[in-house]
Amino acid sequence: MNLFDIFTEPAIIIIVAVFVCFIFITLKNYINVNNQLKKVHNALKRIDKKEISYRFKELDDAMSSNSFTSTLWEDFKKALIFPDKLYLASQNVKNSNEPKTDIYLTIDASYFFNEETLISSKINHKFIQVMPTLLTGMGPFFTFLKMAIAFRDLSFTNDENVTSSLNGLIENIQIAALCSVFAVGFSLIFMFIEKILYNRLCKCYCLLIQKEFVRLFDIVTSEKFLIDLVREYKTQSVNNEKLLKALPEDFASAVSTSINETTTPYLENILYSLNKLNESLNKGNGGDVVDKLF
Repeated sequence: MNLFDIFTEPAIIIIVAVFVCFIFITLKNYINVNNQLKKVHNALKRIDKKEISYRFKELDDAMSSNSFTSTLWEDFKKALIFPDKLYLASQNVKNSNEPKTDIYLTIDASYFFNEETLISSKINHKFIQVMPTLLTGMGPFFTFLKMAIAFRDLSFTNDENVTSSLNGLIENIQIAALCSVFAVGFSLIFMFIEKILYNRLCKCYCLLIQKEFVRLFDIVTSEKFLIDLVREYKTQSVNNEKLLKALPEDFASAVSTSINETTTPYLENILYSLNKLNESLNKGNGGDVVDKLF
């Protein structure tokens, strides 16, 4: 039996064809995922952390228009906090030299954007994982099939038939054994190629996307956010209490100042004018009436 006879055997041809078909399907799925993940990564990479507050609409449009991330993005936005100003009492945060952003994330981005949501759910991942098992299962199937055919053709009617039948039986058993060898071998090769394709085309970009989310959004847990709100509320309450206590004194001081600066000079001017009028009347012998008034 030569190499040509082996590769022209129908069982071997079927195993090779199935292997090539599985590789093609896997490669097609992973390339499609790779193209979509590249779009997501490029959309995130274009935005600087300092610009996230006023370029968020641009990011929102890019993520919502991508079929791979539209649903995930809507859930992700629910975990974001958009305050005008968020007071963080942590000294590490206050003293940090990192650029501050007005948008905060309450849950780690990997909860939304991970291998399961970005890759496995977008392809027939379970079928791809079963492909090596199918290839391996084809080995015993064609092995026993060839052996069954070989024993069916075995004949002991005469010496010549016995010799040719035994030669045919040995040849078929060799082919049957090679079916299992090819099936198991192609199964191992498929698993090796599939892991390389997965890591190079899909997983690496999934990790890059997670890093971009970590770069763009500062994480503050819901518990910490509530604690900071309570702390800020207490601070504001103390300040308001001090303000209310100082309000009567400030009001009295403001009224006194107003009287001293405006009312008193005005009254002094009136008295000065009346005194001048009195002097004029006294000179004209009409001062008795004014004297009675004073």
